[in-house]
Amino acid sequence: MPFISDALDPMHYSKKVFYNTIRLAPVALLKGIDPNQLLLPYQHLVSDVPVPHIKHLYPFKGTKAFEKDLDYLLKHFKPVTLPEVIAAVKERRPLPKYSFLLTFDDGLQEVATHIAPMLLRKGVPAAFFINKNFLDNQELFYKFKVSLIIEALTTRNWSPATLAAAGQLLGDTGGTAADIISRVKKITYVNRQLADPIGEVFELSFGEYLQRERPFMDSGSVQRLVDQGFGIGGHSIDHPYYAELTLAEQIRQTVESVDFVTSKFQLPYKAFAFPHTDAPVSSTFFEQLLEGEQPALDIIFGTANHLGDIHPAILQRFNCERPQLSIETAVKGILVYDIIKKRLLNSVISRSKAI
Repeated sequence: MPFISDALDPMHYSKKVFYNTIRLAPVALLKGIDPNQLLLPYQHLVSDVPVPHIKHLYPFKGTKAFEKDLDYLLKHFKPVTLPEVIAAVKERRPLPKYSFLLTFDDGLQEVATHIAPMLLRKGVPAAFFINKNFLDNQELFYKFKVSLIIEALTTRNWSPATLAAAGQLLGDTGGTAADIISRVKKITYVNRQLADPIGEVFELSFGEYLQRERPFMDSGSVQRLVDQGFGIGGHSIDHPYYAELTLAEQIRQTVESVDFVTSKFQLPYKAFAFPHTDAPVSSTFFEQLLEGEQPALDIIFGTANHLGDIHPAILQRFNCERPQLSIETAVKGILVYDIIKKRLLNSVISRSKAI
């Protein structure tokens, strides 16, 4: 979940060149090269209005663009459900040709208000991944706090004394609003407690914001999704970077979040999607959760652009959230990338044992 650059377009120049090169390629040709490839696009939210707690984290699409994306996917691919994908993985058999599964992370309220209603109208299944501590708006994600701090810094003029107070909390003696923003962006899961006192300096009450805006779904909304046939999975307890955790904590964050949603919503499967990235996670982690007579998980989703992995139950997704990139171009890009990986590159993620 990278921050949006203040000076540059969020898509790197080399990516722009790549997408501009392949956008005229016939999708039928690209699909035909590997018809059994499961297309796995992921997003977080859809909204037509600014969302202050996400505004300074990543871009997202509006409802018209999202509907256009769905229409394109339905025209060229076949939607499948999360249980269908799990069954295919367990039985080591392919899904129907040209299949896709939509997934959405973080359990945001826009899932209930914008996304699910449109999916139902279009007849598109999907899976939604929930953070245990965010469900029912018990806790505000620390990165949402960071975005709100940046919003306060960019929409109001603050005195040098106020900026100095924030700077001291960040281990410095002050600076401009831009300096504070730069340092606030470096807050991570490990020092996330810094966000609260800094927010107070800029007259923010995260507790009041959480209860007023209700950024996450409540249990009733998630239960309705289950009743409507959508898939649900765990997304960790409170959205850490797994690279910053011990193996034991990685496993606790994963199993506790999955067991929580499985028990609460009476799910017949156990699915998990990594927060941020699974890039640094060891093979030991996956061995402990996916192997044995009764594995702790049925399926795991990452964000490594369709790369292969060390176990068939690990599936890597790709980002289709960027509003400056049409779904057609994103899909063609990932299909070309799949072809390049399989023919020219090592397409399997290398994972080391935990030390």
